[in-house]
Amino acid sequence: MIKLIATDCDETLLSDDKTIHKRNIDAIKKAQEMGIIITTATGRGPYQLFDILEQIDNVKEDRFSILCNGGIIMDNVTKKVVEASPIDYKKAVEISDYCKEVGVHFEIYTDKHCYVFVNGNEVEGNYDKNIYKFVQKAKDIKNLDKEIIVKVIIKNSNLNYLMSLEEDIARICNWDISISYSSDTFMEINRKNVNKAKALEKLCAHYGIGMENVLTIGDNYNDKEMLEEAGYSAAVQNAHLLLKDISKYTTKATNNQGAVGEAIEKFVLNEI
Repeated sequence: MIKLIATDCDETLLSDDKTIHKRNIDAIKKAQEMGIIITTATGRGPYQLFDILEQIDNVKEDRFSILCNGGIIMDNVTKKVVEASPIDYKKAVEISDYCKEVGVHFEIYTDKHCYVFVNGNEVEGNYDKNIYKFVQKAKDIKNLDKEIIVKVIIKNSNLNYLMSLEEDIARICNWDISISYSSDTFMEINRKNVNKAKALEKLCAHYGIGMENVLTIGDNYNDKEMLEEAGYSAAVQNAHLLLKDISKYTTKATNNQGAVGEAIEKFVLNEI
C-alpha cells in the first residue's frame, strides 16, 4: 500500500517550460485527499524551489522536501533545513582547483546560496535559466569556509565529456564522494552515500513507514537509487533507458504530458 509519493522536479514533475501539467496537479490532489504524503526529491537547492510547493499544495505541517540530491531535508512550512549532509570543505576546494585547471564551469551549493564560478565559456543545456537569477557569482571558494557546502556541480552540455571527468574527480577526493548526473548537463557531486534514497529512508523513519510503501518517480541518473529502493517506481517516458530498465513502470506520457499524474493514476488511483 502506497503511503508516500516522492517525485523528482525537473524533466519529471515540471514540463520543459517549467510549468506543472494539470494532470499532475489533479492526481497529486487526489492522492493527498487519500492521506498520502507528497515529497519533492530534487537536485535543486532550497532557494530554487520557487512556487513549486504552492502549486501542488504541499506547504503543510509535517511535510518536507528532499533537496540537493538528498544533501538537504527542508521543512516545507518554515523553509528551515532540518538536516544537512555537507561535503568536506577541503574536498570542495580540491574539486574547484581541478575545475579551474581544466577550465570547466562549476557551482557550489550551500544551504543558503548557489555560487557560480565561470571558467571558460558558458554552456547551453536543458536547464531552467531562471534558477540562476538569485545566485551569487564568486571568484574564490576560499571565502566559503564558513558555509555548509552540500553539493558541487560541474556543468557542460556534452554529457560524455562530463562523464570522462568522473574518475579524476573521484580520485582527487579519495573516492569519498557520490557522483550522479541530471538534465544531461550537470555532474552532481555530493558527500559519499548521499542520495535521494537515503534521504527518503530518513523521511520514512520519521513517518513510521517502510520503503515498500513508497512510490518514486524520476527521469535521470540522480533518481536511480530512489527508483531502485522504493516498493513502487515509475520512470517517465523521457527518462534515460537505465531508469526505465530499473523501474517497475514506464509512463506513456512525457514530463510535458503529465507523466507524474499517470504514475499516480496507475499505482494509487487505479485508473489505468
